[in-house]
Amino acid sequence: MAVKTRLGDRLLESGLITRHQLDKALEKHVSTGQKLGKTLVDLGYLHPDQLTKALCEDAGIPYIPLGDMTPAPDALATIPEPVARRYNSVPLRIENGRLLIAMADPFNMDALTSLERTAAKPIKQASGARDDIAALLRRAYQNGSAAHASSAPAVEKASGDQLPGFIPTGVASRGGDAPVEENASAAKLVEEIIRRGTSLGATDIHIEPLEEVTKVRYRLDGLLQDGGAYPRSMQAALTSRIKILAGLDIAETRLPQDGRVRIRADAKHIDLRVSTFPTLHGEDIVLRILDRSRTALNLERLGIDAEDLKILRAAFLRPHGLIPVTGPTGSGKTTTLYSAIVELNNRERCIITLEDPVEYELAQIRQSQINVRAGLTFASGLRSMLRHDPDTILVGEMRDAETVQIGLTAALTGHLVLTTLHTNTAAGAIPRLLDMGAEPFVLTSSVLLIVSQRLVRTLCKECKRVSDVTDAVRERFALGNETIYAAHGCAACRGSGYKGRIGIFEFLPMTPELNTAVYERRSAEDIQRISGRPSLFEDGLKKVRAGVTTLDELLRVTSV
Repeated sequence: MAVKTRLGDRLLESGLITRHQLDKALEKHVSTGQKLGKTLVDLGYLHPDQLTKALCEDAGIPYIPLGDMTPAPDALATIPEPVARRYNSVPLRIENGRLLIAMADPFNMDALTSLERTAAKPIKQASGARDDIAALLRRAYQNGSAAHASSAPAVEKASGDQLPGFIPTGVASRGGDAPVEENASAAKLVEEIIRRGTSLGATDIHIEPLEEVTKVRYRLDGLLQDGGAYPRSMQAALTSRIKILAGLDIAETRLPQDGRVRIRADAKHIDLRVSTFPTLHGEDIVLRILDRSRTALNLERLGIDAEDLKILRAAFLRPHGLIPVTGPTGSGKTTTLYSAIVELNNRERCIITLEDPVEYELAQIRQSQINVRAGLTFASGLRSMLRHDPDTILVGEMRDAETVQIGLTAALTGHLVLTTLHTNTAAGAIPRLLDMGAEPFVLTSSVLLIVSQRLVRTLCKECKRVSDVTDAVRERFALGNETIYAAHGCAACRGSGYKGRIGIFEFLPMTPELNTAVYERRSAEDIQRISGRPSLFEDGLKKVRAGVTTLDELLRVTSV
C-alpha cells in the first residue's frame, strides 16, 4: 500500500492530479483492489502516457522522445515486424550487446520474455508516448519492408493471404555447401533453405539445433543428406521466421506445434507442412514439402504391375467395400490413395475425404481435416460424413477401434471406403483389424482388397552399371541369367547412384479361401501362404531384374 501512496503523492506533487482526484482514486482502489495507476486512468484523471512516464521514472527506465528518432537497421533486424506490432514495441539500437527497445508497456514481463527470446539478445527497456511508438513502428517497418520486398520471393499462408515479407535478423555464415551470403537476413536464409529443398526435389527439410551449430538436412529419395550448418545464434531467428509464416505461436517453445504455409516458387504453388518439436538445444523444425507438380497422381506411373492394376481397378468398380493400403510412414500410401480418387473422380460420384492433414488439394473433391481440439476426430468425422450422401470415402487412417467399426459399417452400407493402416504386409492387415475389434463375418463381407507398399530408389539412368553378381546370390534370389545393375554415382544424381523412387506392391484380393482363414483367425504368414500372391519382395525382384533398382536397395526397405 505504501508504494501506491508514494505514486499518488508524486503525481500530486507534479501537479498531474488534484487532492480530490487522488482521494476518489484511493477510495476505488481500496474497494476494488485495482492498481492505483490504472484506477486514475480509468477515472479519466490521468493520461496513460503520464502514468507510464511516472512509473518509468520510479523504475529507472528511460522515457524518451521518439518523434524524430530513426531506429538502427541492425536493431530492427532482430525483431520481426509482426512480433513488434504484437507487443507495440520498436527496437532502437544495440548497445554493448544489449537491445534497446521502446515499449508502450515496458512492465509487461510476458512481452519482454518473448522479445528477448526472438532477438536472442538481452533487452534494455525504454518507453515513450504510445502515439509516438505507433508512428515510429509504422515508419520503421514500412521502410524496411519496401527495401526488402524487391528481393524476397512472395510467401503466402495456406489460405493464400499474403504475409509480410520483411523479417530480417542477424549475421549468417556459410556452412557446408549452403549458398547463403555472409550477411543474409533470417528471411532470406529461410527462403534459400526452402528454395534449395524444392530445387533438389527433397520431400522434407530438417532444421536441427545442436550444441554449437544449427544443422540443415534434406530428405532426398527417402534418405537424409547434409545441407550445411549455421551459427547457433541463428536458431532463434530462423525459428521465429518459420513460425510466423506458418501461423504458430512464437512465444511457445515448450510444446510441439503444427502449421502450414504456401509459397510461390518458379510460378507454381508449393505447400509446406511445418512441425516443431522442443529438444535439449532448442526447437527442432521439419518442413514437409508438398509439391503437387512433382507428384504423379496417376496409378499407371506408381510402379504397379499391369495384372495387379487390373485387380485394383476391378475393386474400384465395386459399389461398396473397404480397400486398406498398408505400409510404414513415408511408404507412399497417401499418393496411391490420391491417385485412386483422382481416377474415381467424375460427375457421377460424390467423394469426401477426412485426412490428417490434407496434403494436396484436389478439384471437385470435398476434403476435410481432423481437428482434435475442436472434437473432429477420424471417428466423429466419419460418422458425420455418412450423412452427406457420399459414394466414395477416403479416411486418412484407421487408428482406433471406433474408426474401424464405423468404416466397416460404411463399407457394408453402400460406400466404397479407402483408408490406410500401419502394418508391415497386406496379410498383416487382417489380424490387425481383428485385434481392433472387427468381427470375422464383417471383414469377409466388407474387405475387397488389401494393398501393401514400399518405396525404393530407382537407378540413375546416366550412370548405372552392370553388376557382377555371384552365382550364390543369383541362386539365392532366383535372378537367373538376367543382367543386374548397380549404383555408381555421377553429377546428375549427386553421387548417390539413384534418382527418384518407385513403388513396390503386394496385392491381396479377398477370396473364399482367405475368408475361411479369416474365420479361423489364422496368422498373417498363413494368410499370405494361402493366398499364393507375390510378396513385396517378389515384386521388388521384378524391378531388380528389369534394371529399375538394385538388390541392395530392395534389401534395405524389405525383409526377405
